[in-house]
Amino acid sequence: MEIKRGIMLHNQACEGYNCVSINSGVVHYTELDTNRISYGNYSFLPSYEDDAFIPKRNWRGLNDKEIRLLKPGDKRTDANTIYIGNIPNNLKALFQKLKLEECKNRNDVFAKFKDNPDVTLQINKATDEFLKSKSDGKPFHFHYLGTNLPNLEVVACDTTVMPANYREENKKYMGIHNDGTKFVSPHRVHTLGNRLTINLGKEARSFLYVNLTLTQALNMLKQKIDTAKHNIDIINISKYFFEYFPDYPVIKIDQKPYQYYIAPTDNCFHDGSTLGMNELDIIMVYFGAFRC
Repeated sequence: MEIKRGIMLHNQACEGYNCVSINSGVVHYTELDTNRISYGNYSFLPSYEDDAFIPKRNWRGLNDKEIRLLKPGDKRTDANTIYIGNIPNNLKALFQKLKLEECKNRNDVFAKFKDNPDVTLQINKATDEFLKSKSDGKPFHFHYLGTNLPNLEVVACDTTVMPANYREENKKYMGIHNDGTKFVSPHRVHTLGNRLTINLGKEARSFLYVNLTLTQALNMLKQKIDTAKHNIDIINISKYFFEYFPDYPVIKIDQKPYQYYIAPTDNCFHDGSTLGMNELDIIMVYFGAFRC
């Protein structure tokens, strides 16, 4: 199946479209041989939610037609465009002072910030300046500082349903999904803004997404099923979409250390991936209405 013109990609990284690849769709997690996670004291097979769909591993470079379909036009907004770029050099230098590459777990990461209050204060000020340059005067807020184990096909999971003392092997990964709440119509998610995520880890990670807005996905589903009868909403739309369109391609962006991506994660199917990594994945996330 070929991609449609949908969510655009505005790439300001020097690698251009060489850091972008595409595959031939998704499979239900039960159809994919799962990689064992071996890191530090961890050695386990990841678990997934019942309706989790995982990207196929047959990645390839983009062809000319696909690049044309992804290239942004004049009407790009925070709801229909993904951006990737490098954080400012002064901010990168401040993060490097923390030596986050030495961290082996989430607690190590928080300790680096706590034990270096002067540097952390400088980071907060520099980050605020950087985000203001991308927010066009609109409000934004810090979401979280997070970590993921290496070599995961996908990284998102709902930790709000986990006990306070959960371990990494207790997580159930969601697969390619959209953010949001059941109280918002798929036709309204374009009003919710986007997220900006910075890679603070030692290695390149991946951002995975389907270049369709949720309205486009819903309209495609309407050609297959009675969406009203099936009560398609923000919670179950990914399940139905991938059941009926498993061959719609997924796009993968390699996000190097100290690069950021901006993405309308309420308005598209997406996830992160640490597949192929050996070190801890460290990210810092902000919500707002960012654009470049």
